[in-house]
Amino acid sequence: MGYQMNSDAIPALNSGEFTWQRWRAGSPVDLMVVCREACLIQNGAMLRRFAVGYCDGISSACRQKLNNKCVMFFKDGKYFWFHLTDREFEEVFNEAR
Repeated sequence: MGYQMNSDAIPALNSGEFTWQRWRAGSPVDLMVVCREACLIQNGAMLRRFAVGYCDGISSACRQKLNNKCVMFFKDGKYFWFHLTDREFEEVFNEAR
């Protein structure tokens, strides 16, 4: 993967990129963020810094969730992803989806 993004938006990715192995490869803790709505939103700049793309939570290859987005990150030479609720995603990435 080699994705580019601007500071306001991230691209939609093929849901097949969101594998079990990449889900297990990291978490919000790797971004120095606690996995709580207020903390995720408050630390949106950190999430945006390492985010490379997303897919709808219901279409991911594993761990499907309604009303969520799967967001892929790249940090320290590895790709990993985790879910954000649609509200968290909109607040962090300023996108009305």
